[in-house]
Amino acid sequence: MIQTNSQNKYINIMEEMVAKEVNRKMRLLPQKLAKYIKRADIETYALNRLPPLYACSQEGWQFQIKKAEKDYKQTIAVAVNRALIAVQRDLLKKSTPLFSDETNKASSKTQESTNQNYSWHHSRYYRLGCARS
Repeated sequence: MIQTNSQNKYINIMEEMVAKEVNRKMRLLPQKLAKYIKRADIETYALNRLPPLYACSQEGWQFQIKKAEKDYKQTIAVAVNRALIAVQRDLLKKSTPLFSDETNKASSKTQESTNQNYSWHHSRYYRLGCARS
């Protein structure tokens, strides 16, 4: 059903449609790759290339959903595909989330990774073309 922020009196249907398509595409990605991709990056990239479809009533919401499914389904899929390609070009790009809950998640992940002990043994690695002794 409709999920809205209590402050908003309207919603952009395209956000819901893009989120569904991103969910579908993310399930198809290998887990090792998917864990580095930020959903918000994909969704905002795609949404910035799609027209908004706002609704302020249940009837308007139903109308815009039907319109999006009929007229924009393929366009949404293409926009999400392009967003995935663009985001994968720079997976480690630094970005500071707008909302504090995302910032807290990101900082806790960084803290976890710095707490791990990494040991690197140079004897295990050698230059390309050199024989191991």
